[in-house]
Amino acid sequence: MEKIHRGNGFAVIEKEREYQISWPQGPYDQPVFYAISKENADRAFKSPQDAYEVMIYAETGQWPNVKEETQNKDRELMKKFLELRIRIPSNQELFTEDELKELMPLARKALE
Repeated sequence: MEKIHRGNGFAVIEKEREYQISWPQGPYDQPVFYAISKENADRAFKSPQDAYEVMIYAETGQWPNVKEETQNKDRELMKKFLELRIRIPSNQELFTEDELKELMPLARKALE
């Protein structure tokens, strides 16, 4: 017997101890289906972030590097708002020494 467990934007289908995760994808929201383990099926319901990570893993075979993605977004924000590097010193940790040598004078100028 098939059981469908509904999540927020996805569903896990359980049939004879085998699990699939499904969600709408593409321009016409066609459902896609990927086989997953019971552990990943359970994990998908823990939080929206966990569900996202399980879907990425099911689709690509690799876990997303959430920390790296967050750092890249923060770096892009700091490049747009240079003064945040001076006002919040911990933001400087996102950049290499060479990048800081180039960007800090621009940040100081933005504060003037």
